[in-house]
Amino acid sequence: MFDCANSAVADSGVDLPVDASTDGLQEDRLSLRHHLRLIDMHALRERASGPVDADASAFGEASPVMQGTFSVQCLRAGVYLHCTDIINLQPLTTRADLPGPCVKVLLRLEGEAKVRIGGCDLPLDAGQGAGATPRGAVLCLDRGESFERRSMKGDRQRMIVITLTAEWLGSLRSSTCPLCGHLAIRTWEPSPRALAIAEQLLNPAALAGPMSGLYLESRVLELVAEAFAQAAESARSSPPSMMPELRPDEYARACRLRDLLDSGNADAMSLAEMARAMRCNCNSLQQQFRAAFGKTVFDYLRASRLRRAAVALQNEGVSVARAAEIARYSSQANFSTAFRRHFGVPPKRYRARI
Repeated sequence: MFDCANSAVADSGVDLPVDASTDGLQEDRLSLRHHLRLIDMHALRERASGPVDADASAFGEASPVMQGTFSVQCLRAGVYLHCTDIINLQPLTTRADLPGPCVKVLLRLEGEAKVRIGGCDLPLDAGQGAGATPRGAVLCLDRGESFERRSMKGDRQRMIVITLTAEWLGSLRSSTCPLCGHLAIRTWEPSPRALAIAEQLLNPAALAGPMSGLYLESRVLELVAEAFAQAAESARSSPPSMMPELRPDEYARACRLRDLLDSGNADAMSLAEMARAMRCNCNSLQQQFRAAFGKTVFDYLRASRLRRAAVALQNEGVSVARAAEIARYSSQANFSTAFRRHFGVPPKRYRARI
């Protein structure tokens, strides 16, 4: 998610014709029109709408870091559309500054990249492949904020971000935005219609001249209307919340536990042992972790083990049997089923893409 601040379309990279050698990749991971595009750090920085900081020391500035497309467009004064459909070819952390004030409507169709805004994690983990569960959020920024995105090699990211500035919101006859307050957030569940619109935005019809802008704007406004309606309904049924919905010390504890889970050092720990390590009781720890990351502790741990197994398959070339051990599955068949459900491809084919 690079913020939208100009009117140029950023369809970055160089064309890579699709041939027979990419058939498996297409079937399992991609449906990116008729061409794939390789995006290196130079293209990424050039096409993003603001300064982007990223560490390319491990693979070099000229090495492709993404494959796919992303675009940034200004549809009218104060309304910006950012579409992303990429696969990460390298593990990458990017940082940028988001301008404000604005309201962002986000819809992630697929992806597990960890996104932080203002030091807070955005609860939009949609998963990968056939098992992905699209997630939406409406986020309010009263001022500019820092942005950080951490992605793993092999992750696919399919996402729509609509940015509405104070200029556009102020042009409405009445305040329709359901949020107020810096970093206030409401999640929303996209309807089948919203998901169809998102696909149309990622793969728009070939229209010329002003018809193209009208086509995109009509669909953007429909998404905004659905997201705002759900957020407003949520606001009527529950008190306003900020991201995260925790005290600073509780959120810090949840982040420490997340880091422990990701490290692998908690793989054999019970919830009671984790709670003792975090100096908290089990119920409070579970509630705080779920409020911060939208998952139970052990749901997150299972996903973390699978991510570590995926890294070992791609980066170290381990066997599927060894990857199952890393993910702590005693049955290789059960591991393969869980891996395919999570990433959309079986581990053997995932490993073959080294």
